[in-house]
Amino acid sequence: MRENDTYLRGLLYTFRKNALVVLAALVLLPLQPYCGHAQEVAPASSAPPALPAGITLPRTGAVYLVDTKAGASALVQLHAAEIVSNSHAAGNLARGPVYVGPRASFELKGLNAPSGTDERRPALLVHLAGDDPELLRNRVHLIRLRQTADRRVVSRFSQNVFGGQRSKVYDDVPVSKQDVDPDVWLKLTPEQPLTPGEYCVVFMPKDTNAWPDAVYDFNVAINEAKPEK
Repeated sequence: MRENDTYLRGLLYTFRKNALVVLAALVLLPLQPYCGHAQEVAPASSAPPALPAGITLPRTGAVYLVDTKAGASALVQLHAAEIVSNSHAAGNLARGPVYVGPRASFELKGLNAPSGTDERRPALLVHLAGDDPELLRNRVHLIRLRQTADRRVVSRFSQNVFGGQRSKVYDDVPVSKQDVDPDVWLKLTPEQPLTPGEYCVVFMPKDTNAWPDAVYDFNVAINEAKPEK
């Protein structure tokens, strides 16, 4: 009898041990596909933004405008436009007796850029050339130009008559920035539709007294819709 009791206890212990193993396998088995799937899926933020169909990143050039017409997109290269300085000497002389500081402006010759688009929210591709792409990324701006008699004003400078810090005034357009090709190409998109007029892309120096010698200008034309008959 004693030998039989020992034998039965051994069977019972083995049964309980095996039951626990089987139970653990049944619980963990359904979780394995989900765990494997979670490891394979990359975060959504790591994927670069897609370019329009038919558009590939160029190997040369600095700034491109993505122009879309009749459902087809094409890249339009924007060439550098040289900035000229206007000291407004006559105006500053006239304001001499008044407590108004001297003024100056940086301008582009001509009333219109050679390139343009009908798109109200055109995408722009900017090449971040150099050893510090992140620095250039932070300095890229989209600016609306102000047309005068025969020029386009990029920025105005003014200074207190008693000296002190100069102020740099320009019409900065809010844009979203997306890395298309990390450390190489940056995509700019206006946050709001642009009004018809003249614009430029510029790498803005941090120094208030400094200004780049060139910008990349373009215009947004008036796209007049024909009335329906």
